[in-house]
Amino acid sequence: MAAGFTRPYVDALLSVAGSAAAVAALLPDLDTFARALGTAVDLREVLRNPAVDRATKAQLLATVLAKLGTGPLAARLLGVLLANRRLTHLSEVISAVRERLDREENVVEARVRSARPLENGEAETLRKALEGRTRRTVRLRPETEAGLLGGFVVRIGSEVYDVSLATRLQRVRTALHEGTQA
Repeated sequence: MAAGFTRPYVDALLSVAGSAAAVAALLPDLDTFARALGTAVDLREVLRNPAVDRATKAQLLATVLAKLGTGPLAARLLGVLLANRRLTHLSEVISAVRERLDREENVVEARVRSARPLENGEAETLRKALEGRTRRTVRLRPETEAGLLGGFVVRIGSEVYDVSLATRLQRVRTALHEGTQA
């Protein structure tokens, strides 16, 4: 769930860009700058520092964006975020943009935890089954968790589908434990 302050930025970006596809095309530039901001401690500190005047920060931002090859619309958004002292919250804005694009394109993200990495055929079969169940396009986000022992756990929003061996063993253990208590 995106922070509340992000909505006006996302709405304005969609309005200025003209289409969801145009906004999606900006995401690589925004991601590149976010990575640079995350790794360049000096850059982040200068842009955060209230003692550095806005004009200097804007010049620095323009220089960095030019070196990164950032497109003009992404650069404008980053400039607005800098002017409104929201540049340090860029990751939240990017998340909100992705959420909005997913909503408009009827895409849902499924977090899939499995005991071992899913093979392509398994992932595709699972994705199709989830799409049939949700009636939406599903983007899988696979993760490996050895503690599951086997099977997988899928989370789509607040829904959880747990067919892991660890959960099945826990149910058997609980049933056996309850049987000995009677």
